[in-house]
Amino acid sequence: MPLWVIYHPPNTFTTEETRAALAKEIVAIYTAASLPAFYVNTLFVPVQPTSYFIGGVSRPSAPAPDAGPGPDAAKPWIRITIQNIARKIPNKATADRFLERVDEALRPFIADKGYEWEYSVEETSRDLWKINGLVPPMPGSEAEKVWARENRSSVFDKAQGGLL
Repeated sequence: MPLWVIYHPPNTFTTEETRAALAKEIVAIYTAASLPAFYVNTLFVPVQPTSYFIGGVSRPSAPAPDAGPGPDAAKPWIRITIQNIARKIPNKATADRFLERVDEALRPFIADKGYEWEYSVEETSRDLWKINGLVPPMPGSEAEKVWARENRSSVFDKAQGGLL
């Protein structure tokens, strides 16, 4: 399961259409690598500027004449955490391609709007992961192909799931 948590000011990602469009771009990153679409979770978490501080300054906030050098505090700040569980990135070249694809997906929704942003990617162990009480089938297994085709989890034979 990839889990994307997008922390953002309430004045960004204001419409369901915008959130859905970005979520579809995120899903496309993973379905291109044969992950079932239902693995991909995207959460939009609005955060009040009075609850989000960068370098001790709320973001976004009114420009302060004595703020000194640094980022423009009036610009919205978007922070994204990405957890990848279903797949591990095997090498630097693949990691670079993944990051490029993430940048491409985010650009029209964040960078092109003039927002400032940051993201990080965590890879966690699939040994501690279940969906609906089931250990997910191994990547590329026949059972995972069924899950991808049906876009949902279902009981499967462990051999077909690559779990034996």
